[in-house]
Amino acid sequence: MPDLKRKMIVDCDTGTDDAVALLGLLLADNIDVIGITSVHGNLTVEEATANNLSLVHFLGLDIPVYQGCPHSLTAGLFPGRTSNTLCQTTRKEFDGKPLRIHEPSLGLPTGGRTAEKEHAVSYLVRTLREAEEPIDVCATGPLTNIAAAFLLAPEIAQKIGTLYIMGGGIHIGNRTPVAEANFVDDAEAAAKVMLSGANLMIGPIEANEAGATYTPEDIATIEALGTKSAAFVGALLRRFIWRCDYLWKPGFSLAPYEIDPDSSCCVHDWAAVAPAIDPTVVTDARAEVCRVDCSGGMADGQLIIDRRGYFTAPNATVVYDMDEKRCKQLLLELLAKY
Repeated sequence: MPDLKRKMIVDCDTGTDDAVALLGLLLADNIDVIGITSVHGNLTVEEATANNLSLVHFLGLDIPVYQGCPHSLTAGLFPGRTSNTLCQTTRKEFDGKPLRIHEPSLGLPTGGRTAEKEHAVSYLVRTLREAEEPIDVCATGPLTNIAAAFLLAPEIAQKIGTLYIMGGGIHIGNRTPVAEANFVDDAEAAAKVMLSGANLMIGPIEANEAGATYTPEDIATIEALGTKSAAFVGALLRRFIWRCDYLWKPGFSLAPYEIDPDSSCCVHDWAAVAPAIDPTVVTDARAEVCRVDCSGGMADGQLIIDRRGYFTAPNATVVYDMDEKRCKQLLLELLAKY
């Protein structure tokens, strides 16, 4: 009987929402994660690598983890690049110590596991070149590793079944007024991937919020499962809600990790990868002509969708809406397994 599992590589900058997404993919019966590649973004690439190793150990799996690019392709070469953008606050001090939107450590042991010696970009090129059947890729961080692999070996884009991307905003940004964090963290990489010829599915901010905005009540439902993974995710999201409120809610003064019952958090990366496990979570997806701005100005990193009709060859599928009930139920089903 043929193996019905689809092979997948997960490229991630594992902080809070990446951790939930990665757990879901690792627990899915129809997905065979053959490798995990770490990239800079939410955290340093070293922190993301350690978190990926700890999640593999947590589930008792034997999946190689490869460390990738520590910074964007070119953005760091222009120190003034963000001087004219209105950037989101992603860190403050709390009790005299730095507090970031994503915790540097997930608080799980690595079990002595270490990253592979091969660089993540080399692994991507080698694995996709040698692939005899399509391999899906889920990219939930900046697209630096993916773009670098395409620069080295453009032909591997055709070896990817679907490249699921968490990135962009249709009407609004988060890191800037128009740009989502992953795209603005390496705008050149995102621009390169848009033109790679790979089969792209983009999960932007608005669709993610429609499918995976979690309230304290939702978190309690997760915790009620009583499994190890549910307890981990529940605690992770409780801390995430508190940090988001502390960073962005004016006058917020609740103690760690006391949650405002009216608060919520969007688990963006889970929403973006959920269609890889169950396509029915998507209720509105459209083939579009997409580009990403990398000019260095106020629109740096913006996802641009050209709907004028001049160009008849869409290069990406953009998710516009999701079934919230199904998306949340899918995560519950997966977390109930371990």
